[in-house]
This record gives sequence, C-alpha cells and structure tokens, in this order.
Amino acid sequence: MKIFFLIISISTLLIAGKVLLPEATIAVVDGVAISIDERDKEVGKLLPKAYFHASLDEEKLKVLQEKALKSLIEKTLLINYAVTKKITVSDREVDDVMKKLVGIYGSKKALESSVKKAGFTPEQFRKAVRKDEILKKLHIKEIEVNHSDRELKDYYEKNKYKFREPQKIRVRLIYIKNNPQDPDGNTKAKKRIDEASVKLKAGDDFADVAAKYSNAMSRIKGGDMGYLHKGRLNKAVEEKAFSMEIGEISDIIEQDIGYFIVKVEDKKKQNQLSFETVKKGLKKDLKNKEEGKRKAELLKKLMLNSVIIK
Repeated sequence: MKIFFLIISISTLLIAGKVLLPEATIAVVDGVAISIDERDKEVGKLLPKAYFHASLDEEKLKVLQEKALKSLIEKTLLINYAVTKKITVSDREVDDVMKKLVGIYGSKKALESSVKKAGFTPEQFRKAVRKDEILKKLHIKEIEVNHSDRELKDYYEKNKYKFREPQKIRVRLIYIKNNPQDPDGNTKAKKRIDEASVKLKAGDDFADVAAKYSNAMSRIKGGDMGYLHKGRLNKAVEEKAFSMEIGEISDIIEQDIGYFIVKVEDKKKQNQLSFETVKKGLKKDLKNKEEGKRKAELLKKLMLNSVIIK
C-alpha cells in the first residue's frame, strides 16, 4: 500500500497570489478544511475554568491552540474513516439528540441561548452534534471494549499484588509553624509547642489542644488527619508515627519548617483487597487502557495513510 503522510505549510498552496483553500483555514485533512474558528471553539473546551474570565499569556494560548488543532485533526481523521466504513447519522438521530439537550437545558430557548454564547449558529451546532454521534458509533464499532467477569477475575488473580491496601495509621497532629520571615519565628514556635506539650502531659484532650495550638488545617477537626499510608506526612513525623503504639503521643519533633506532636489513634495492617471490592474500578481502568490503546493504534494507521496539511 502506498503511504501518504505529509505535513506541509498552507503557504505552499498559494499560487500566483490565489488561495486554493477556504478562507481562515489552518489545516486540511484529506481535503477536509479545519478553520481558525473551529480551533478557537476547541480551545474553549480545553480552557481551564480559572481562565474563563482572565487573559492567557501568549505562550499558554499557543500551547492550547496546538493541543486544540491536534484534537481536531484526530477527530477529522476518525470521521473520514467512519465515512469509509459507511457509518452515518440521520437527521432523525440528530433531532433525537437535540430533544434530549432541550430536556437537559429545560427549554429550547435556553439551549439556543447556550449554543449562541458558545459561538455556534444553529446549523453549526447541528453539524457538531452529527460529528459527535458519528464518533460515538465508530467508537462502539471499532474501539469499545467490554471485559467479561471471567477476564477481570483472571487479571485480578495474576496481578493480586496490585490490589493490596498498604499499612495505614490514623493520626492526630499538632503542627506549629516556624515563620522564616520572623527573626524570632523559631523561638515563638518553640514556646508555643512547649505550651501544647505541657497541657498534653497534664492530661488535656489532644483534640482540644490541637484545636487551640496547631497551625495545620486539621486543627478544625481536633488535629485528626484520618487514615494515612506512608508518604503522606513529613518524613521525620511519619517515621516516628509508624513506630508508635495505638494511643501513644510523641515527644516534640523538631523540623526546619516547625514543630510537631503526633498521636496514633489506630493502625491497619496491609490488606489484600477482594475481587468484588476492586471489580468495578478494575473494569473501568482496563476498559480505558485498552480503548486508549486501540484508538492510538487506529489514529497512527490513519495518519500514515493520510495527507495532512498545516
């Protein structure tokens, strides 16, 4: 089979000042043009909510534009492939989707308003819906994976070590921050942790002392950090806590960032999770992994046999 995979500049298609592509085209995939407007709409989908009301610097915007264009090229490749497989979506199917969207938005007017705010004309939105439905059908036909219970169980039995819950301890913590910007920060922090330590040794409730003295957010829960596995605490605090008995309260632990006192409330040994416990998550993980692999392989094949102009 002859392989075509070209990424060339659109400027090479300018002949004697005559543009051979639709205006505002930034890429062409096997004859299908992708416009700046399409890319900008795709950028809107990728844009983090934090930036909705803020300006992006040029570098971040460029990264998003490249990511959006890559996504559109891949979608176009898949839609073109779906056409060769005679996968189509009828007007009635598009109408059915539109009716469902009206139900979600509460009214036709509300949907139309949302579509307009997103920068789509009614015709453009129907076209986008049709493309999405084609991609869904292609996914079901050539990419979707549904593992049987037996396949899941076989995977579980061969990979039991992946489904072990690590040893955990439930701790309460008092943390007094050492403010490095304050010349007397360490002295103040030491005085405060000493006061907390005296109260604990006098028999005061750890939760009450943590609520009053600790600088950690856990103070609002009496210093309760919940169940933690290794790697979640300051290293020195963690080493001490995992060596302690249930109910034991540590001495003051000094670190550059401040002072700690920890209490161990409970311990849980490493635990082998049952198949039934992990089954749902395992099914989802394997499905996503296998479908991602299939999609990547299909796209690789399509790109090697396509003409892509950027």
